[in-house]
Amino acid sequence: MQQGKIKYRENVVQGFENVPEVFLGLFSGANLGKQLVKVAE
Repeated sequence: MQQGKIKYRENVVQGFENVPEVFLGLFSGANLGKQLVKVAE
Protein backbone atom coordinates (compact mmCIF):
# COMPACT_ATOMS: atom_id res chain seq x y z
CA MET A 1 0.00 0.00 0.00
CA GLN A 2 2.84 2.41 0.76
CA GLN A 3 4.16 1.97 -2.78
CA GLY A 4 0.71 2.68 -4.21
CA LYS A 5 0.40 -0.73 -5.87
CA ILE A 6 -2.51 -1.87 -3.71
CA LYS A 7 -5.66 0.24 -3.54
CA TYR A 8 -8.52 -0.11 -1.09
CA ARG A 9 -11.88 1.54 -0.58
CA GLU A 10 -13.64 2.64 2.56
CA ASN A 11 -17.27 3.57 2.95
CA VAL A 12 -17.61 5.79 6.04
CA VAL A 13 -21.03 6.71 7.44
CA GLN A 14 -21.41 9.29 10.20
CA GLY A 15 -23.47 8.67 13.33
CA PHE A 16 -24.42 5.78 15.58
CA GLU A 17 -28.08 6.21 14.58
CA ASN A 18 -27.19 4.92 11.09
CA VAL A 19 -25.84 1.54 12.29
CA PRO A 20 -29.01 -0.48 11.47
CA GLU A 21 -29.19 0.99 7.96
CA VAL A 22 -25.49 0.34 7.33
CA PHE A 23 -25.72 -3.21 8.70
CA LEU A 24 -28.58 -4.06 6.34
CA GLY A 25 -26.61 -2.54 3.47
CA LEU A 26 -23.87 -5.14 4.02
CA PHE A 27 -26.29 -7.87 2.93
CA SER A 28 -27.49 -6.03 -0.15
CA GLY A 29 -24.02 -5.13 -1.44
CA ALA A 30 -24.47 -1.39 -0.87
CA ASN A 31 -20.80 -0.93 0.06
CA LEU A 32 -17.51 -1.46 -1.72
CA GLY A 33 -14.51 -2.37 0.39
CA LYS A 34 -14.46 -1.69 4.10
CA GLN A 35 -17.65 -0.43 5.78
CA LEU A 36 -17.14 1.91 8.74
CA VAL A 37 -19.49 3.82 11.03
CA LYS A 38 -17.91 6.84 12.67
CA VAL A 39 -19.57 7.46 16.02
CA ALA A 40 -17.18 10.05 17.53
CA GLU A 41 -14.11 12.12 16.72
